[in-house]
Amino acid sequence: MNGSTPAALNVKRSIDRQRKEQRAVTSILSGVGLGLLLIIVGCASLSAFGGYVLWKQIQQQSVTVAQMEQQLNQDLANLQARDAELASGLESAGAQLAKQLSSLEQMRSQVSRHDKDVATLKQRLSMVEGDSAGKRR
Repeated sequence: MNGSTPAALNVKRSIDRQRKEQRAVTSILSGVGLGLLLIIVGCASLSAFGGYVLWKQIQQQSVTVAQMEQQLNQDLANLQARDAELASGLESAGAQLAKQLSSLEQMRSQVSRHDKDVATLKQRLSMVEGDSAGKRR
């Protein structure tokens, strides 16, 4: 015999088997750990990319908001200028209307005087006609 007893061979086989099982378990656990690590790194990468995309969108929105505010301020300034222009035109139109009303009142008083003068002339004419008719008889 080679100096090994069957019990020693069983122990040696058992140790070899346990070593192989431990290596298999270690390799399985290493694979699972590596897989979990890759999943965590992948999620972290996706989160970082998503954060970057959101950051860019927020910057674009702030630029858009700034442009919108600038356009709004420009439109407001244009409307205020137009309002001032319309107010000036309205004031001018009011002054012209007051002037025309004054002219209209003057014309009405002139027409009224002419009407009185015509009435007076008609009255005198009828008196003169009445006098001339009375003298003819």
